[in-house]
Amino acid sequence: MTADTDLQSKRMTYDAILMASGFSRRFGARDKLLQDFRGKPLALHTLLLVCGMPEFANVFFVAASPEVAKLAEGTRARVIRNNAPERGMCESIRLGAEASSAEFYCFFQCDQPLLDAPAVRKLLAAAKPGAIAEPVAGGRRRSPSLFSKAFREELLSLRDGEGGSIIKERHGDAVVSVVFDDVAIFADIDTPEGLLQLETKNERIIAREDVLRREINAIMAEIEGD
Repeated sequence: MTADTDLQSKRMTYDAILMASGFSRRFGARDKLLQDFRGKPLALHTLLLVCGMPEFANVFFVAASPEVAKLAEGTRARVIRNNAPERGMCESIRLGAEASSAEFYCFFQCDQPLLDAPAVRKLLAAAKPGAIAEPVAGGRRRSPSLFSKAFREELLSLRDGEGGSIIKERHGDAVVSVVFDDVAIFADIDTPEGLLQLETKNERIIAREDVLRREINAIMAEIEGD
């Protein structure tokens, strides 16, 4: 059974909550979510990915700055303005969970431009009532995280500076680890140097893929010509 058929058989409802309100202090004076990565603002990669997934009934884009909020124009995302970003991640979590009536909330950070739909679907397929699903790659917990609505009240009552990890610590038995072999898709960007390194490595991979594709095409042409 594939992840897609798994999701269909469960007939559960999922909402996506994109947290785009951070101060990005390690990135300096610039807002990292607006920085270019492969021709698009960093946050737009996650926004377009999630908006293109029919599995999500609703997409909530929680943003503090008007410039970041504007990225959602032309998408199906509903913008929720965060007027208290100084509270930390807890405010974005609260606003998103408050807006949702789904059975599951999938919380995304917006600094993972290589995240793809198959990975997200694999995470959604692990959904269970009363459980929290999270990706694990390279021996580390990754983002996004999928919370059952059973944790709604705890999500709404997080204190300043707290995030979803504190709920995972309280309910360790409820956490489902979804293991991935590919660490690269979960790469997140925290500094200008990290952005440059990821873009450079990605360009090298694309270049190698192009060379490999040309070699395969040449081989196929020879085979078909015989």
